[in-house]
Amino acid sequence: MSFSSPAPRVARRADLVHVHDWQVGLVPMLLMQQRYEGWRNPPPACLTIHNLAYQGVFGPETYGLTNASREFFMPDGVEFYGLLNCLKAGIAFADAITTVSPRYAREIATEEFGCGLDGLLRQRRERLFGILNGVDYSDWNTTNNRYLFKPYSVTRPAGKKLNKTGLQQTIGLPVAGSVPLFGTISRLAEQKGVDIQLGALAEMLSADIQFVLLGSGSPDYERGYHTLARRFPDKVGVCIGYDERLSHRIEAGCDFYLMPSQFEPCGLNQMYSLRYGTIPIVRATGGLDDSVIDYSQDSELANGIKFHEYSPTALAKAIRKALALYAEPELFHP
Repeated sequence: MSFSSPAPRVARRADLVHVHDWQVGLVPMLLMQQRYEGWRNPPPACLTIHNLAYQGVFGPETYGLTNASREFFMPDGVEFYGLLNCLKAGIAFADAITTVSPRYAREIATEEFGCGLDGLLRQRRERLFGILNGVDYSDWNTTNNRYLFKPYSVTRPAGKKLNKTGLQQTIGLPVAGSVPLFGTISRLAEQKGVDIQLGALAEMLSADIQFVLLGSGSPDYERGYHTLARRFPDKVGVCIGYDERLSHRIEAGCDFYLMPSQFEPCGLNQMYSLRYGTIPIVRATGGLDDSVIDYSQDSELANGIKFHEYSPTALAKAIRKALALYAEPELFHP
């Protein structure tokens, strides 16, 4: 029995079928199958990859559930070391492939970031495009936001200080407007640079700074942040879990936002930070490199701090740059 789709009988032909990630990665292959079954002009397919690390790999016996031609189960198709790889199907058969940032499109075509699919991605390089993600500013704004303690803007900046005070009180940190406040909202996973952040903070919390975390994930990483909070109870606030209200308050109340990712297809929090007047400190990878401009790159357009080496030492150096910037009010508040 072969796969049969009602799509050819739909009155209005779609201009484009746009699919995202491995969960629907088989769709471009199934559209190709329809060409064999009489649909002479199926619409083109575009695959968007949000994170190449998640591929949807299953045993070869599951391929039979697709009812697709066996000729698709090959090294240049869906087959991946004898297994079925759903994301690979999309990459192999989509008419266009996009990622969520230009640099990530380049990175995934390398062995370091290609997750075993870099060879196929290099073969399809002419159909691979990087388009930087966007942010919904109707939700992420500082002038009409029910989650914030006080509205503020470029022309009315005083409200940001009140959001900092409110955040310190909420987290249980001493209210200190002169102390730089750093924040992170993140999945606690290796990809997010948690290991180097814990190392850098263990060093830098000897300075006069505060840090707040909102996130959850690896139990080992959760314990690591709780250990920091016990060592520095007047400097570290840790909230394990998800809290939409608090995420907005962290973005608004912090002076600096830490995002030291090992790799980052795009990232959104650095964009939220830019909107909220909170300076992002990021590792130069993926969409972080595309969206944040360091002073060393362009002194006029600089909007954040970037570092390159993936290490606690490099992140600690970036934090020291932030402290030097914070000590210069004319630079910190141009």
